[in-house]
Amino acid sequence: MIANDTLPIIVASTMAALSVASLIYAFWRIMQRGQASERLDTYLGDHLAGEVSNLTSTDPQLAERINRTINRQGFADQISHDLAQANLPLTVPEYLLLRTAIPALLAILTLSIWRTVLVVPLALLIGFVAPIFWLRGRRRRRNQDFNDQLSETLGVLASSMRGGFSLLQSVANASRESQEPTKTELWRVTQEVQLGLGMGQALDNLVKRVESDDLELVVTAIKVHSRVGGNLANVLETISSTIRARARLRREVHVTTSMQRMSSYVIGLLPVALGLVILMINPGYIMRLFTPGWFLCIPFGALICSVLGFFIIQRIVDIKV
Repeated sequence: MIANDTLPIIVASTMAALSVASLIYAFWRIMQRGQASERLDTYLGDHLAGEVSNLTSTDPQLAERINRTINRQGFADQISHDLAQANLPLTVPEYLLLRTAIPALLAILTLSIWRTVLVVPLALLIGFVAPIFWLRGRRRRRNQDFNDQLSETLGVLASSMRGGFSLLQSVANASRESQEPTKTELWRVTQEVQLGLGMGQALDNLVKRVESDDLELVVTAIKVHSRVGGNLANVLETISSTIRARARLRREVHVTTSMQRMSSYVIGLLPVALGLVILMINPGYIMRLFTPGWFLCIPFGALICSVLGFFIIQRIVDIKV
């Protein structure tokens, strides 16, 4: 018969072992695929090399069946699209494996600190939601960096075309002179064209990887020019001026709504942070809120209201320019 005191230790040890094994396997798969991708990058590029290395990997038969089963699911395409936009060298099964291990590790950490099972559901929830927000934030930062560099990139393209370069040569020149993430994205465009894709299809793939209304405008202008002709350098310079004016207006709106965004962070994080501090200082005082009965509605109601307040304020200050 297992004693009641040793049961949490056994559960925590089992969860820790499974979580550490999942993380080790995920990182081992990433490094194994990275070694093959480095040899293929010279000829195929990051995106195509990753796909070929997946086909040539020597996974165990069980792991390969699991990978195929997960990739056939409807959510796999969206996750793969998000990983490509965030420029993360992860497959969908590896990402889901990390999503499973992180909540378990966080639950074990909170259980070892506060010595109560009541904090485990909150830790699991935070560990489950945190990778989603991290991936979304990485995508957003990368897209924002690309949009901030787009006007300068168009200037380089226009200057190269005025110097006598073709569009493909201008894109290759801009990829060499640009910073990340523009450097990588334009380099992928040149690699796809050199491997046989048309310029229009390569630019469409760029639009899929980068969420940008300004980029869609640029790609549409290039496609129209390929059909009707004209001075593409002047068109790109005009679009660059328009994008620069929109970026200036966007920054003004961002500064104007900064206080409201900070208020949403305070509303969302202050109750949770204050509750955790009180739990560390005086656990018996705050644990009365979690006793069975009507009082149990208070912490859950406060948490729901804080989350709703955060998302409502974020929605209000999200002004499209």
